[in-house]
Amino acid sequence: MDEDFLKDKVAVVTGANSGIGKEIAFALSASGARVVIAARRMDLNRKVALEIEQETSNTVLPIDTDVSKESDCKRLIAQTVNCWGRLDILVNNAGIGIYSPIEELSSEDFDRLLKTNLYGTFWCSKEAFRQMRKQQQGGYIINISSVAGIEAWAGTAAYSASKFGVMGLTKALADEGKKYNIKVSAICPAMVATPMTGVEGEDYIQPSDIAQTVLYLLSLSGACWPTEIIIPRKGAD
Repeated sequence: MDEDFLKDKVAVVTGANSGIGKEIAFALSASGARVVIAARRMDLNRKVALEIEQETSNTVLPIDTDVSKESDCKRLIAQTVNCWGRLDILVNNAGIGIYSPIEELSSEDFDRLLKTNLYGTFWCSKEAFRQMRKQQQGGYIINISSVAGIEAWAGTAAYSASKFGVMGLTKALADEGKKYNIKVSAICPAMVATPMTGVEGEDYIQPSDIAQTVLYLLSLSGACWPTEIIIPRKGAD
């Protein structure tokens, strides 16, 4: 693929001020896209935006966003379009992890996880889909899911419920988007070395692996319509 194959494309990445999201934002900007850093903690958003701009020489827009709030998701897409006039790519990356036996899982934690992982993906996708449809030039929505959205294990009731929901949403929207040339895919990695997971080292999938997978999806021709890419970890049970 060309180094700047995303030139003039506008991309929103949620949860983009650390971990996987930050790596994705860097990769998109390095490929020519105008990127929105959407996350909580505006001070960190600005810091990451500046880092990316200095590295890639492309403009980056930081927007304070809590995807667990529908109003923030609506404002995110509206501000993006108001600034750059369009939206071509949405990467729903923001997410949290809560792991515990079902009897120890509070309704508050369950609700908080669903609001961030599932509702946030739904709200952002809904607004992005509407904007892409209006533009009549297609688009791409990429959801960062998990292998826990395909198979569940003890202690992952809340997390897996949210990610199974993301997978259902992805496949339904992918079918709905065919009419408008709006692609929708999910990337489903095993354990990734990030601050959220607390693991590190070469034995784990790296954020850069996910970023490269995003670029791969965006480079495919219009004839390709993948709904999911599963990334297992070597040696994992």
